[in-house]
Parts: sequence; C-alpha cells; structure tokens
Amino acid sequence: MEENEDAMNILRYLRPECMVLELHTQPSEPDPDETPERAERRNIADKERVVQELAEIFDRSGAISNPTKFHKDLLHRERKATTAIAPSIAIPHVRSKQVKSFIMGFARAGGEGVPFASLDGSPTRLFFLLASPSFDNEGVFDRMYLKVYRQFAEMLQHEWVTDSLLEAEDEQAVYDILRGYISQ
Repeated sequence: MEENEDAMNILRYLRPECMVLELHTQPSEPDPDETPERAERRNIADKERVVQELAEIFDRSGAISNPTKFHKDLLHRERKATTAIAPSIAIPHVRSKQVKSFIMGFARAGGEGVPFASLDGSPTRLFFLLASPSFDNEGVFDRMYLKVYRQFAEMLQHEWVTDSLLEAEDEQAVYDILRGYISQ
C-alpha cells in the first residue's frame, strides 16, 4: 500500500459523531483581585472541564466501555504532560483499557479558545483526539496510534491547515481539509 493510500485510510477512524465544531466549555472569568496561584487553579479547573467534554466526545463513538474510567484515564494522561503541543493546538491522546478499538475525533473551541496548559501559555482552539486500547497483541492499534499522532503533528506545522480548520463551517469541510493535506 502506498504511503498516501495508507494515510487516506486513517480518515476512516475519524468518526462524525466524534466531531464538535464548538465546544460547550468556556473559560471561566478571572476575579479582579486574583492571585497568580488562584489563576493557576482556575486554569487547571477549566482544563479539567475541557477534558471531561473531550471524554464525552470519545464516548459518542460507542467504542468506550466505561466512560467514567475512560475520563479518569484521559485526565491522568493530561496531568502527566500537556498534549497542547503548538500554539492553539492540542492532540489529547490516551491508551486505555476502556477503549474497544482505535478512534479519532476533532473538536474546536470557540472564541479565543480555552486554557489547556499549552507550552506557550496561549489558549487552545483545535483538538485532535486519539484513543486506543492499551493492550494490542498484534500491535495494529499501537502502529496506527503512533502513525496518526505523527501525521497530525506534521500536518499542524502548516499554517494553511490550521487556518482552514479554524474556518471550517461543518464536519465535511474538516474531512475535506484533512483529505486535502493527506493527498498532497
């Protein structure tokens, strides 16, 4: 199978029910006399609310056996190290016993974005979601997980892709943008 054909096949894991073009979670308002420590706690609480919403998006796939435990796994993964890897972009990913098969999702935050402990401190607007079973005897899911993560990380270095995704009007437009990048 050619690399482009193989890459195109990853889009079959991006499920329409796991796409949200505007997250419900909004950043909480800071208090006028907020200390840096309180601001930090507020941003952590905001991020945890976003993680909860992302876990709910994954659950829509039907591939999550226990949503509560899955949420805890995703939250634990985020607490280890942020997945907000670039300005405005995060790739929340987790391997979990609660996942039945490899799944992908996409979410976009409205407005200026949401706090997600990004490396540059800016709010996050685009979320590429990946979840895989934690145990895979044949390594199929592990290879797919790593391939997709790497491909997203490379793709998001292109400003036209992120700009286009921020402007996408519907789920089909998101697919078309991703397909356009992959088929280059």
